[in-house]
Amino acid sequence: MQISQLEQQDISVLLKLFGALFYYQPKDYTAANIDALLQSIDTEVAPLNQTLTSFAGADRSTLQLTHDRLFSGVGEMPAPPWGSAYLDREAVLFGESTIVYRHFLQRCGFALDSAQREPEDQIGLMMMVLGMLVESSHQELAQELLREHLMTWFGFFHARFVVEAANTPYMQLANVSEELLSALCQQWQVVVPTRRDYFNATM
Repeated sequence: MQISQLEQQDISVLLKLFGALFYYQPKDYTAANIDALLQSIDTEVAPLNQTLTSFAGADRSTLQLTHDRLFSGVGEMPAPPWGSAYLDREAVLFGESTIVYRHFLQRCGFALDSAQREPEDQIGLMMMVLGMLVESSHQELAQELLREHLMTWFGFFHARFVVEAANTPYMQLANVSEELLSALCQQWQVVVPTRRDYFNATM
């Protein structure tokens, strides 16, 4: 079975779970109910199952260290997980693209409820929002999220991230996420506008 053959309900669950794996620290998996989902979800698509199994079976302390290196923002971050790091001319967080996306979330009736001030355009948060839109059959909004806010920079992020996350469950996560998002774009005939990658760009 191919990813493109999944039912919409399965796609929404996977989007939310993959988003959660990008977003939450491994030490918080139990509290966020991720451990239970990793044990219970079983699809007919082998790469998806392999990814979930790699997270479920990973040493939690090693996975936490990997997450810290990739997402904590301490020290150099070669593959930042925020859209405005790539789309903003100054490659800054909370850039213009983040503000535009925040307005989109308001139209959708969503607001980031976090104890810390953080950009809404984090890859995991965006995938979870996409999963909720698919789940509630808001296809036009889901298409808009893909076309205008997520896929405009996901390729820039993915290319860098898989290098940094090599030989870890996070590399598998990035690759199957790319397949899932691309399958949705193809299914819905989403045409993504070409944007410039400003991260580490030579001005």
